[in-house]
Amino acid sequence: MARKDEMDEKPALSVDDKFELLIAALSTNKGITKEDLSEILSGTALLSADAMKKSLKPENEAHPGKSCFAYAEGDVEKPRPALPFEFFYNAYPWHKFPETQHWRELELACQVQPGAYTVIRRDGTPMPVEVKGDRDVTGKITSLRVEFVVSRDEKALIPPQSVLLYQLLHNDNPRKAFVEAMTEYFQVVMGGEPVAV
Repeated sequence: MARKDEMDEKPALSVDDKFELLIAALSTNKGITKEDLSEILSGTALLSADAMKKSLKPENEAHPGKSCFAYAEGDVEKPRPALPFEFFYNAYPWHKFPETQHWRELELACQVQPGAYTVIRRDGTPMPVEVKGDRDVTGKITSLRVEFVVSRDEKALIPPQSVLLYQLLHNDNPRKAFVEAMTEYFQVVMGGEPVAV
């Protein structure tokens, strides 16, 4: 029997040396070649790596981007409109958080122009809305701010965002625009596409 000090004198095997010894030992058995073993180990390594990735970061890489804010096809197949300028809705920066906005709201916001408007609230009373804009030297809008005054008590009377924006775009007859916008809003909320009016 070898003494402990004699075993300590043997050089330690590297990982590569151990691997070669393993392959040599397994390849002496009939039916397993070096190539077969290499393929088995490679497949095992890939399966282990995939399992490790899923356990550390489980996610759906091929997610279609379907949500209550997206088009029915999903954000991957039909992306929601991108705002061509900074857009503030009573100081809330839509352009920084577009994922919080419905596709119809983004469509309407892209068309809004600066000006003074009157919209109809949920109780049928008129409400002034001002849209202020900034332009660059070429005249292109770089920033829009939709602003209106609302008290805490009257907050529930403000129409949904898409209804308010629709009224800004169709302001020749505010009451008619309100009815059209609310009809479209309920169609979209109930899962349908808006009807062109």
